[in-house]
Amino acid sequence: MNDDDIQRAFRFVPGRYLILRPDAAFTIVGASHGYLQVTYTDPSIFGRPLFDVFPDNPDIEADGVSNLRASLLRVLATRAPDAMAPQRYDIRDEHGQFVERHWLPINSPILDAHGEVEYIIHRVNDAAVAATEEAVDILESIGEGFFTLDRQWRFDYVNAEAHRILGESALRGRVLWEAFPGLEGTEFERGYHSAMFERVRASFTAFYPAQERWFEVSTYPAAQGISVFFRDVTAQKAIEEERARIAEQAERQRRIYETALDSTPDFIYVFDLEHRALYANAALVKVWGVDDVRGKTWMDLGYEQWHADLHDSEIEQVIATRAPIRSEIPFTGTNGRRIYDYIFAPVLDRDGEVVAVAGTTRDVTDRNAAEQAIRDQAASLAEADRAKDEFLATLAHELRNPLAPLRNSIELLKRAGDNAVADPRLLGVMERQVIHLVRLVDDLLEISRLNSANLSLRKGRVSLATVVRDAVDACARDIEQARHELVIDLADDLVLDGDDVRLTQILANLLNNAAKYTENGGRIEIRAERDGHDAVVRVRDNGVGISPGALPHIFDMFNRGDRDSNRHQAGLGIGLALSRQLARLHGGSLDARSEGLGRGSEFTLRVPLAQAAPVEIAPAPAPVDLGAQRVLVVDDNPDAGDTLATLLRILGAEVHVARSGAQALAMLEHFTPSVAVLDIGMPEMNGYELARAVRARLTDAPLTLVALTGWAQAADRQRALDAGFDHHMVKPPNIQVLQQVLQAAARNADAAIARPMSASGAGLR
Repeated sequence: MNDDDIQRAFRFVPGRYLILRPDAAFTIVGASHGYLQVTYTDPSIFGRPLFDVFPDNPDIEADGVSNLRASLLRVLATRAPDAMAPQRYDIRDEHGQFVERHWLPINSPILDAHGEVEYIIHRVNDAAVAATEEAVDILESIGEGFFTLDRQWRFDYVNAEAHRILGESALRGRVLWEAFPGLEGTEFERGYHSAMFERVRASFTAFYPAQERWFEVSTYPAAQGISVFFRDVTAQKAIEEERARIAEQAERQRRIYETALDSTPDFIYVFDLEHRALYANAALVKVWGVDDVRGKTWMDLGYEQWHADLHDSEIEQVIATRAPIRSEIPFTGTNGRRIYDYIFAPVLDRDGEVVAVAGTTRDVTDRNAAEQAIRDQAASLAEADRAKDEFLATLAHELRNPLAPLRNSIELLKRAGDNAVADPRLLGVMERQVIHLVRLVDDLLEISRLNSANLSLRKGRVSLATVVRDAVDACARDIEQARHELVIDLADDLVLDGDDVRLTQILANLLNNAAKYTENGGRIEIRAERDGHDAVVRVRDNGVGISPGALPHIFDMFNRGDRDSNRHQAGLGIGLALSRQLARLHGGSLDARSEGLGRGSEFTLRVPLAQAAPVEIAPAPAPVDLGAQRVLVVDDNPDAGDTLATLLRILGAEVHVARSGAQALAMLEHFTPSVAVLDIGMPEMNGYELARAVRARLTDAPLTLVALTGWAQAADRQRALDAGFDHHMVKPPNIQVLQQVLQAAARNADAAIARPMSASGAGLR
């Protein structure tokens, strides 16, 4: 069959046909009379390329040429017909102007004897025309709903699929808006209006509430109105919504899980079966110092070879055994060297096969340190408890030691009777034991002040030679009784910046220790030198020494060093601890050194020197006769009050004794004291209340008030001063200090008498 045969065969065939040669240009071979008529062409188009005759409309964004070319190529490739979707393909009229046309094209091959495509038949129908038999056949065969509307919105043609989808059997001639109420104002109305009035194609997906269904719709302008293709996508929409819901739920769960995992300080991670990371939470990503962990191996993440090999073998073990493993390991990352406790566990699928390995790691560095601290604290508490028990036992022992000779001395005095002559040896025993008791109590009070930060220093310029002399004087009896050789070497008369009493206390403690822990006839050395801005004092002995195990604890509270368990003069274990604290309060230090038991010991005291300046020595006050002193002693304890009164009378004072605050106030009617020594802890009216009352009675008298109490804290001293006391003394009182107070009161009274007296002072005795 040649081209002429084709032209004669199709010239008068009913319908719109165009015959094309299957070459690159799709050359036009022939056409039916109907095709030439509807396209405003004639047989002169035969032999010309298809798209030269029928180009796209340049005034619109047309895709007719590209869509038709693609369909023709599919026919060549498949050797089968290809039905195209409704197409807008504008053509030129007899005046050469493009007019809008919408077509339903079908392209079919004519095969030769060898099965090759010899010609292509391009058949078209107007998309708005449903009356032709060919168009009806096509529209009835498609799987989509299709209908046309005229310009009065009446259904003109409705295919069978449209009837089925819409559930209506007779729609032709009915008005769209009446047949399907509720379309106004919806996406359906906007799409139909675009095609009808604006003559543009519209595609949309919208929900029709009346039928509770979703429709996917395409509208096309047609010559007599519009054509509409549609399909019910409710099921698809439900699947999509369910898929979206599941995806949203999964995303929400993912965010919840990731937020939870990222908010924990623990490390969470997952590795695949190839030992490559799949996931790591934020805390671990920060430690690893990478932006994305996915696909990285242990070595990629900065692990050392041994560490990576260890975890690789553990992952293999988890995969093989399907059981978790747990271990602890150090790791150095961006947080430095830390200790981590970790667990690897298998992730199993439905069949129980391992598909990944998940892990959690916790930083236990602080926990381990805390546990160790708890263990250390427990050991420390146990040691403190042991030291407390030992201290209480030692305290009982140390208190009984002086009480025994005191009790014996009192018994001897009772047996001697009224005519007994005071035995100097017996009195010396009693004095030494009382001093020992007072020293024990004073040490305990000093420790209490240090622990409550209430101990303060009265610093000034202090001669080191004077401090050493006073310390030696305080310990002279113990040194002489043990027949120790004492060597003192002070290179210069160094001047310290400190509290002379406390510095003397430190050196006295060191000398006392040296005397106690050195066998009779031993050697004690005191050497001092200048070292920069400090004075360094060393107290060395050749005594029992200190064991290496005891040396680190020699300054612990209540620790007695255990230097010789056979020695009975160990003391309470307070002196060295107190001395070191006092040295630190001075801005200095106190350290110990010993080469071991039997090798002696050396204590080194370092104290800042004072800036160079002349030391002014105040003249000593002239002695004052206490015979002119009138003293009122108030104490509810008869033994304490009477013995103090007797002692003051021996010193020459006129003394009256009261047992209570009320009795003391009554005495003021006929006795005006210059000094009142008041006990604090009395019933009914305590010493503070009595002091205020006495001050109120004797407003013009030169009166010195002395508080005498067992309460020795700084707060107790301040409370006494606030109540009107001039002095605060701790029981038992130091008689020399009390005598100095009385002498000072006498001088103050003499000065007051020397001044012109006011009229209100005439009644003073």
